[in-house]
Amino acid sequence: MAEQPSSELFFNDACSDCGYRQVRLPEPLPVVGDDFDWLVRDYDGFRLFMLEELAARFPERRRWTPADMEVVIVETLSVVLDQLSDMLDRVQAEAFLETAQRPDSVRRLLAMIGYDAVSQAAAEAKIPDADGAAGEGEAARRIRLRAFHLSLQRYLSDYQDVVDELTPAQQSGLQAFIDNPLSATAAALDAVQQFLDNAPDFVQRARNETLHSFWTLYPHEMEKARTLGPRSIYMQKRMVTEDDYAERLEDHPLVLRAHAYNSWTGSWNTVYAAVVISENMMLDSPLTVAAVGGADSFQLLQASVDQFNRRYELDDVDWAAEPTPRVILRPYLDAYRMAAQEVFLQDAQFIGINITLSVRVAENYFQSEIRHDINFSLSTELGGFFAPGRLAFGEDVHAGDIIETIMSLDGVDAVCLNRFKRVGRRYPNQADSGRIRLEGLEIATCNNDAQQPALGILRVILHGGQRG
Repeated sequence: MAEQPSSELFFNDACSDCGYRQVRLPEPLPVVGDDFDWLVRDYDGFRLFMLEELAARFPERRRWTPADMEVVIVETLSVVLDQLSDMLDRVQAEAFLETAQRPDSVRRLLAMIGYDAVSQAAAEAKIPDADGAAGEGEAARRIRLRAFHLSLQRYLSDYQDVVDELTPAQQSGLQAFIDNPLSATAAALDAVQQFLDNAPDFVQRARNETLHSFWTLYPHEMEKARTLGPRSIYMQKRMVTEDDYAERLEDHPLVLRAHAYNSWTGSWNTVYAAVVISENMMLDSPLTVAAVGGADSFQLLQASVDQFNRRYELDDVDWAAEPTPRVILRPYLDAYRMAAQEVFLQDAQFIGINITLSVRVAENYFQSEIRHDINFSLSTELGGFFAPGRLAFGEDVHAGDIIETIMSLDGVDAVCLNRFKRVGRRYPNQADSGRIRLEGLEIATCNNDAQQPALGILRVILHGGQRG
């Protein structure tokens, strides 16, 4: 170890009071030569370099054969150095998202930039979920808990401290579930749920293992996450501007269209957000099976909302209480709006359109068939011209679009638009101008329901074709 140099005091012969200190520094160390090629990475490079070094150190030796002990040692070292070099390259590659190949490395690197790959791939990879939805039945809970069965078999011994906290009956139920999850009783399912609630590390481990297996079987899904992760950094998740409120609300499964505007209320600016809900529901109408178009549609919507809430870390929806869209949207809005920003949700203003068409049917088509196709093409059902969410807020309705929609149907030879106006006597017929102007929160609709004439009327007069 180098020692700190000491200083010496020297006096001038002419004056005994005048002196100076002098420090003698050690001589600098000689430069150590470096003739190693740091670009050598493989077996051939290491072997050639060491053989050249031997030849340089022992110039009197002219002949080297593979049977020489020195050559055998050099080749053995070259193999080990090649393995270490490959390991170094792999470790270096796993440190960067662009070059990482292991699913767990890609997942951790994505988590460093705020992209939760496990939650994003929950549906495709069938990631197990420890938290059941509100009002979950026993059959649905059994299917959900069965996703943890393989992880329980593999890693339960690592969480013995959590198992010890369970009662003997719960431990027996947990073991019964591991032995046969198909015939496990309700008490055994309760024991599994209790274990999962007390072991969040196990739950996260099981979810990560499921994603690892999914990416191993489908590498293209890992590549897709590798691409989407950096893009998510530039995605605005908070609601700051008016456009943010509209765009983020449209991310919700319930919302088909959204529009936001700012208004001065005397003391501060208030944001008003208008939304179009599935099936054109109102914000304060209960979400029931009949309201969303059947049991299948309701289950699909329920699953989409539950998955959305888990992804955004929101509380589960109590579906048994028949919540309204406002009750479901409000927690999401409060969680991601700006602090102290007042926001009100509003319904869209549906404007009924009164349409009368005269249609000439081709000779080889039945009028009833053409009438059915016209009613569907201008209906509010999925694929119809007035389907919920298809038209934007304040979007004008053009007669040319109506005629183009009808003329695209097979069996229609000609179309004449006789009446094209907003519902109500005070609104003039716009069949000549070909344009119904809308503004603000107004959205055109045509339900063609005799019990709700204010939401649009469609009358079709057919000529030609075959009767029936």
